[in-house]
Amino acid sequence: MGDLTMEAHEGVDEENGLVEIQYFTFGSEAEPFVLENQQSLPSVTTAYEVYGSLNAERDNVILVEHGLTGSSHAAGRYSWENRRAGYCNALIGPGRVFDTDKYCVVAPNALAGCRGATGPASIDPAAGKPYGLTFPIVTIRDMVRVQKRLIDHLGIRRLQLVVGGSMGGMQAFEWAVTYPEMVRAICPIASCSRTGAQSIAFNECMRRAIVLDPDWRKGEYYGGAVPASGLALARMIGTITYLSDPIMEQMFGRKPVDETTSLEHSLHARFDVERYLHEEGEKLVKRFDPNSYLYVTRAIDLHDISRGYGSLDAAYRRIQARVLLIGIRSDILFDPKQIRLMDEHLRRAGVQSAYTEIDSDYGHDAFLVEQEKMAAPLQALLATLQEAV
Repeated sequence: MGDLTMEAHEGVDEENGLVEIQYFTFGSEAEPFVLENQQSLPSVTTAYEVYGSLNAERDNVILVEHGLTGSSHAAGRYSWENRRAGYCNALIGPGRVFDTDKYCVVAPNALAGCRGATGPASIDPAAGKPYGLTFPIVTIRDMVRVQKRLIDHLGIRRLQLVVGGSMGGMQAFEWAVTYPEMVRAICPIASCSRTGAQSIAFNECMRRAIVLDPDWRKGEYYGGAVPASGLALARMIGTITYLSDPIMEQMFGRKPVDETTSLEHSLHARFDVERYLHEEGEKLVKRFDPNSYLYVTRAIDLHDISRGYGSLDAAYRRIQARVLLIGIRSDILFDPKQIRLMDEHLRRAGVQSAYTEIDSDYGHDAFLVEQEKMAAPLQALLATLQEAV
């Protein structure tokens, strides 16, 4: 059984202290992990981090799910990387919304990623080299089924809340549908119960950017040149969808990178927004595997909680958890109108669902950039759960 105690450390982060990545591995040749498509993995590893302690009833757990290129690093800081707090640091810690004096917060890395979870860059034990494109296609449901194995390993009896933005919200939905008896509440933020055509279209453009890079070599680039240009371009495309026109105008407008340089009649001088996109692409190249990007975006495309249940309404009727849907006014990836409609459908299916909208110009990225705006509705949801005990 895993250790769910996180001691506080001083001197780096007064709230969350130093944290460590932990790893859980399961499976064998005799008992492989069978995926939705009936392909299998002989062994699966997932990284995870823990903040706070498990109570005696083993049911005070909040599961935090990350987005597309995220990791298990949700809060605190690493001893070897003092500058970087976790992506959900504003919400996790003593006295914060996910109060680690009350709750045990668990943050896993998703299957097919490359930041501590088994994925295309992992070694295939049968071949003795990275899986590459021999890695099986996975789904959001597969990611959640791996997490269920982790939760069982840690001895957790029930989840108070499963919360996440974007792909993290998709995982929250899958938890509520696949394991309804395990989950008291979910909060999908800027997310959906099944992926729409526009998101799939953007994802395909990003994947094409990678596979058309000459260095991709049909996924067999390990040990050689990485298809950096393709992955960087994919990130640039994605970044445009994460922001809104108002925030891009506010941040960049038509400013050149160098105020002393004229942009007239030049292919090489850059607007500041161009600089930003290139920097975002270069940053991702340093921390993410291009093949993982292909697999995780495909998992997002395949996301549909109704698969196997006949209809979306039938899947909704499986949900026993309270649902809090959070939309972002300026989000062009997950239109708030569609999230409001999802709330209506959930309530018609008998689910205790509510919708709230964040007023932000940051677009889809608001769930990371302006987390403080989600504090009040999340606090209210947790208070409701306490009252219901």
